[in-house]
Amino acid sequence: MFLYNLTLQAPTAINAAVLGHFSGEKQRQEIVVARQQYLELWRADTSTGKLQVEHSENMFCRIRSLASFRLTGGSKDYIVLGTDAGALSLVEYDAKLARFTSVQYHEFGRTGLRRQIAGQYVAADPRGRAVLVGGIERAKIVYVVTRDSEANVLVQSPLEANKTHAVCFDVVGVDVGYENPVFAALEAVYDDSVAMTRVNKQLVYYELDLGLNHVVRKWSASVSDTANRLIALPGSSDGPSGVLVCSEGFIEYRHWTGDAVHRVPIPRRADTADERGLLIVASAVHRMKGAFFILAQAESGDLYKLTVQYTADAVTQLGIKYFDTIAPASALCILRAGFLFAATMEGGSHQLFQFENLGDEIACAEYFSTDDIDGSAARFQAHELSSLALVDEVEGLGPVVRSRVLNLADEEAPQIYMLSGRGARSALKIARHGLEVSELAVTELPGTPRAVWTLRRREQDTYDEMIVISFLDATLALSVGEDIEEVRDSGLLATAPTLALHSVDGGGMVQVTPKAVRHVMPDGRVSEWLPPQGREIVCAAANSRQVVVALARTGGHCVYFELHAQRGMLREHEGALHVGSDVTCLALSPVAAGRLHAAFLAVGCEDQTVRLFALDASRCLEPLSMQAVAATPASVAVVHQLDALRLYTGLVNGLLVRASVDAVSGELDSTRTRFLGARAVQLCTVQVRGASAVVALSTAPWLCHAHQDRLRAIPLSYDALTHASGLVSEQCPEGLVCVAGNTLRILTIDRPDMVFNHASIPLALTPRDFVLNDESRHFVVIESDRGHMLPSQQLEQAEELLPVEQFGLPRSARSDQWASLVRVLDPFTGDSPQVIELEDNFTAVSLAQVPLNGETYVAVGCARDLALAPRRCTEAAIRLYRWTQSGTQLELVHSTPVDGIPQCLLPFAGLLLVALGDSLRLYGLGIQRLLKKAQSAQIAPHLITQMQPHPQYPDQRLFVADVQESVRLVTYNPGSLSFHVAVDDTVPRYLTSMCVLSDGDTVALGDKFGNLGVVRVPANVAQSLDADMSGARLQYERPRFGKTHKWDTLCAYHIGDIPSTISACSLVIGARQVLLYTTLLGSVQVAVPFVSKGDLEFFRALEMAMRKLWKPVSGRVHLAFRSAIEPVKGVVDGDLCETFFKLDYDAREKISDLVDRTQQDIFKKLEDMRAMFAF
Repeated sequence: MFLYNLTLQAPTAINAAVLGHFSGEKQRQEIVVARQQYLELWRADTSTGKLQVEHSENMFCRIRSLASFRLTGGSKDYIVLGTDAGALSLVEYDAKLARFTSVQYHEFGRTGLRRQIAGQYVAADPRGRAVLVGGIERAKIVYVVTRDSEANVLVQSPLEANKTHAVCFDVVGVDVGYENPVFAALEAVYDDSVAMTRVNKQLVYYELDLGLNHVVRKWSASVSDTANRLIALPGSSDGPSGVLVCSEGFIEYRHWTGDAVHRVPIPRRADTADERGLLIVASAVHRMKGAFFILAQAESGDLYKLTVQYTADAVTQLGIKYFDTIAPASALCILRAGFLFAATMEGGSHQLFQFENLGDEIACAEYFSTDDIDGSAARFQAHELSSLALVDEVEGLGPVVRSRVLNLADEEAPQIYMLSGRGARSALKIARHGLEVSELAVTELPGTPRAVWTLRRREQDTYDEMIVISFLDATLALSVGEDIEEVRDSGLLATAPTLALHSVDGGGMVQVTPKAVRHVMPDGRVSEWLPPQGREIVCAAANSRQVVVALARTGGHCVYFELHAQRGMLREHEGALHVGSDVTCLALSPVAAGRLHAAFLAVGCEDQTVRLFALDASRCLEPLSMQAVAATPASVAVVHQLDALRLYTGLVNGLLVRASVDAVSGELDSTRTRFLGARAVQLCTVQVRGASAVVALSTAPWLCHAHQDRLRAIPLSYDALTHASGLVSEQCPEGLVCVAGNTLRILTIDRPDMVFNHASIPLALTPRDFVLNDESRHFVVIESDRGHMLPSQQLEQAEELLPVEQFGLPRSARSDQWASLVRVLDPFTGDSPQVIELEDNFTAVSLAQVPLNGETYVAVGCARDLALAPRRCTEAAIRLYRWTQSGTQLELVHSTPVDGIPQCLLPFAGLLLVALGDSLRLYGLGIQRLLKKAQSAQIAPHLITQMQPHPQYPDQRLFVADVQESVRLVTYNPGSLSFHVAVDDTVPRYLTSMCVLSDGDTVALGDKFGNLGVVRVPANVAQSLDADMSGARLQYERPRFGKTHKWDTLCAYHIGDIPSTISACSLVIGARQVLLYTTLLGSVQVAVPFVSKGDLEFFRALEMAMRKLWKPVSGRVHLAFRSAIEPVKGVVDGDLCETFFKLDYDAREKISDLVDRTQQDIFKKLEDMRAMFAF
């Protein structure tokens, strides 16, 4: 078995973010974010307040930390990557190439996540002279960064600042002006020979002596044992220098000058209990002219504004004040334009806020280091957002707890239902393949339109002035503005339908109707060209200087017009164009830069061909190429994408055909075909992110555009549309004006870089698991949180509670108290017909839907006073519920006490199978409780976490996952009522998910170290099991060494993220099943099984060639990354293969020679592999 792994959605969780001028433009700030192994450049549009992903690139490594630095006197920021590559990686963003490039790469240690290998922390000198790469323990390496004679970035030999027996918690660069660079480290020193009774933490300054070229331990001071974070303050003329040490419950200022320690308490909410102090988890320093301030965020989400009063010699006062409350973030970035970017940790959505004020106008107590205030007395009254205003939000998926692939909405493609988030920010998210569309306006029309256009009075105008709608026998003109009104004096012929419309160079416009070509002058005069008597115009195409019309029933007779340069009038070309077949559609190519006329004319004909003709003066109307298609063309469009001309053809049978056009000869090649729907495909050209794109309309609207150096077609999650046109207005810079039925709609695509759009149904607590009632299509969701109150208890204090979406769940007085509930959820309306709260400190730990005695029940495993380390509880039970009211309500039947935590439940052999620790127990239905039928102990070495039945023999075999020891095949003997382990694993896998494939002998596994594996039952064991269903025969056929038979490992592959759920499903109609898995950090990936040996050999050869001739920007060896835990086996990395799209021509040519295929052949294989099985 061999798999082809593809990423559909990159991880949405952000683990690090830095701010800077990475493109080199002085007035433009960007944000570089790290999403596990992806490095992305984001930009905040200051005019619209929208976040845009400019570029995303797979680094093929684990990005652990980020830092930005700028060389002295430079205007561009560079990026320092802390990765698992065991090397220093300096990266820059090349704005011309629109990609990240490697500046310097220097190896210093072994690869992988090791505590004594640097890479966990990176810090840069604020003046851009040196960078430090630190590890969790001991390792600290300093690099001096300079320029060479050609002004290129140069890294000198590394200098070590290692400290044995020291655990590092944070590292920052201290701003000391242009003195020797200094780095501050928060360290805990320990001694192997002495048992550690307490942590001895120190703040240590390391100085890089530029003259002597070595690093010394300059200064150290003891700090609190709870210190966890450092914040560097501006220095030189901008501030006092030094660092703020963030500890549990307080923040203090420290510096080597020996100034007095300034300490302020971290205020707590007025309604919270006196538990342990708060910890600071994120911070940002913002410099203004002559001043600066710090925003620090506590783990509760509360933001605090820190101010530092200082003189030329020393700090005089440190102040702290409550600012606002947002979701806890992993990183904060303050932009000069007045925005705050927060990379949210919970709920997966990243937010952009605008500063309404700096907190000085808010009536809230401010605490100073000069005041003698006890930490417990520092309180504040939380309030809703007052200093910040949310302007944009990037929806994410992570953290994903569970997922299922279902098609409850009966759509063409299935949906992915995911339990995501934590606490009050958790939700059931429904992900659909497609782009989210925002509806700005909907207007009823007096009839059913046949076409729609947007029109500018002059070609040089920035915005469209009119929307023109063509009906069966009329044309309607509407003005574009805040209000849509009819234009009476537009100059258009309103009593006839319009076939084509365009503004003319120099002013005026051209309107093509079935009876005439009308040129409306700027002064209102109209010049008409009439077709021969008895003939009508069937279709037309126009731009600012050219018009082409096709006449009906003439065998393809077309007339070509050009705008006269001196007279400003349309002039008919002397020679007519005879295609040879009736014409169904026309399109002009875009006008190239520096030219006045389009070079090509595309013609769709009734004989199922698309023909290309030249429009150059030297070969005007000369045929260039012809392409046969599978049906009659309904529309054609020619656009410029990825530095080449593309010809799109929409057919009446719902197929979309794309071909590349040679800009000189007009030859067509690289043909691609895709089925869009059952209706004829209509095409229109639009602008997306400043680039040309095509909207294809069939049973669903599709967008064909360039994304990440390749072309893709993605559906729009919206109603079926019949006609569309691009709209550019002051309110909508890149919009669509569309027709659906008898309504006119104005739409916009906010995030064309996404793959899925998400619909979220909020939940009250952290979701743990869910099941589906197939009849009513309602979900049952179990939710639980530790240390919080139940929703009913929250309502009792409703007058005192703030919105939980902003402030999180209120804490209970007891830290060991559980809040848990069972929810019946309607995924179509988002309503919860029933919510069952578990009282007496019970929490739901497992869930299953089980048929017993011909009726379907819902079993919920519960534990009272649950403790996780070590796992124990005072009482445990299995609650059995019956469906009522057509599957929308649950009724408790009875509760059965058990003597262990019921970690997972499974319907098996008409009974309920319960996993209690390492044992399995079967229960049958009783009147007052469940009846024990069978039990077998020590089925797993540690703890059974998952169970799945055999797809072919669900009553005799099952697969059991252990928390540490991989998966086991277990057989059930109904005669002796016992379970026996038939097959186990030789590799200790810490499983988080598994999926049994349809053959019953193959299992896909995911573990907590980010690995995907596939194992299979040995052939001789499978034969023995088929001969003896009870498995008793295998007990006497055990291997000579070992107790049981072992799995055969087919595939092993390092993902870099924890798979939370693996599903076998089909994503495309009529396609084979693939393995789809979601990960904890929100990525969605598929593993496609190879069925053709030719495809396998091709992709393996391509992967090997990419490994040989291309190196990731991070410098990580690709083979080593995919083999981080165990050697990669049986999996081809589709993400690496698709990097072929982003290479330059010379690099692609070298790889093509190694693979012995042309570049176009490789492009086609890559695109077909994704389109046939995924999207």
